[in-house]
Order: sequence, then structure tokens, then C-alpha cells
Amino acid sequence: MTDISSLPARTKPKLWEPPTPQLIRGAKIFIVGYKADPVALADHLPPGLKPHPNGLVQMNLYQVGPDQTSGFGPFTLTYITIEVDGYDSDLAEGAGTIPGRYFAYYWNSSSRVRNYVRDNVGAKAQHGDTRKEQKDGTLISTLTLDGRDVISVTATVGDKVVATLGGHLNYYAHREVLRPDGGAPVVSELIELPLPFVADVYESTIHDITFNFPEGHPAARLRPLTPLETPSVLRADTTFTYSMGRTIKNYLAP
Repeated sequence: MTDISSLPARTKPKLWEPPTPQLIRGAKIFIVGYKADPVALADHLPPGLKPHPNGLVQMNLYQVGPDQTSGFGPFTLTYITIEVDGYDSDLAEGAGTIPGRYFAYYWNSSSRVRNYVRDNVGAKAQHGDTRKEQKDGTLISTLTLDGRDVISVTATVGDKVVATLGGHLNYYAHREVLRPDGGAPVVSELIELPLPFVADVYESTIHDITFNFPEGHPAARLRPLTPLETPSVLRADTTFTYSMGRTIKNYLAP
């Protein structure tokens, strides 16, 4: 067996990094839109963005296998986004609109995807594992961080497609790169990611959303209000892209 540490630098194997954009095929996404504290929503947004008047968080939990991605490989994902005002995108060939969504939190099981997201999307991707348990029409989706279940969603789900939707979603992220010495950022910009999608939709009804973050964790502020309100739910087999981000605001520009 060859000791790769003795090889010339140019022949050492390089960790493969997927190029932009990337394609996800047939992921059974589970997006839950719920009402949250409007003060917490505003506090999580960077300058130039404000919460949509509907006061919604959109939270997505899903898993994909190795045959569903163009280069990511298998992964699980939970993210929390805040709907923002003034950045709507089109749905159903322009017949409807969807508010833009800002990445407040993003947890992914794959280091490959986390690196891609940090570099190309700008979201502050962190490690987390998402699992689902489905039996007799009941689905429980759970996010685990460091061995602790921190988010759990319980729903009744159907197995028949009830609609097909197509459109775009505008996602936003605040990309920051700090100086090596921990000083002021050398990069600070608002990134926009236009994301095309096609979704085969299934019936779903939310029964419960539980947040159980450790005391002091900032994501706990984006828990659902009581009583629980979930005006939108999308459980669907969805094909979409991890698009290339574009800078729409440079916070360091004079």
C-alpha cells in the first residue's frame, strides 16, 4: 500500500467538492409554516430585511438518499427560515406569489453539503441529524443536535398526490467572513438564491411542534407561538436546485 504522505503534492488525492449548481431529485420535503414571535423574527434578520407581515417561520425537515443528488451524496437537513417582506417570487406560472425566506438556522448531517452551503449559499451551516418515523398515517420528524432531540414535528399524512406545483423560491443569507485574528469581518454581504422547484404534494395536517433546545440557545426564540398556528404546510416529492448565490447588498461598501 502506498503511503500518500510521501507522494508529491500534486498527486495527493484531493477531497472532491461539488460544483455549483447542484440538483436534488424527488426529496420528500416537509415544510411547516408557523406563527412566531415578531420581535424574535426581526432580531434574527440582517440590515435591509424585515419580517413579512404574516409573521411566519418556514421550517423544513427532510432526508435524501445517494441516488437523489447530483453530487452531494446522502444527507439529512433541517432549516429554519423567516419570511421577509418585499422579496416575493412566482408560483404556478405567475398565478401566485411566495414570500422570500431568510436562512436563520441550517443543520445538515453532511460535511460536504455544509461546506458547499457556507461557501456558495452563505448560510451558517451547522451539524445536525434529522430522522423521520412514519406509521399508520402519523409522521414524526425530529432534529437531533449533540444527541439531544431539539425539534419534533408530529403530523397526519396521506399517501396520495393531491396537487403538483411549480415555481421559484427566493432564499436569502447573510454571508460573513471574519478576520483570522477575530477582528472585524472582511466579507459581509446579503446573498440571494433563486431556487426553481417542481413538487408533487401530499395531504398533511400538523398536530404538534415541540422545541427543546438547551437553555439560552438562540434558536429557541423562533419557537411557535401558543396556541399553535400553522397556516401553511407542504409535504411533497420535490425536485429543485441548490442555486448559485448572488450578492445583492455589500454591507462593507462605503
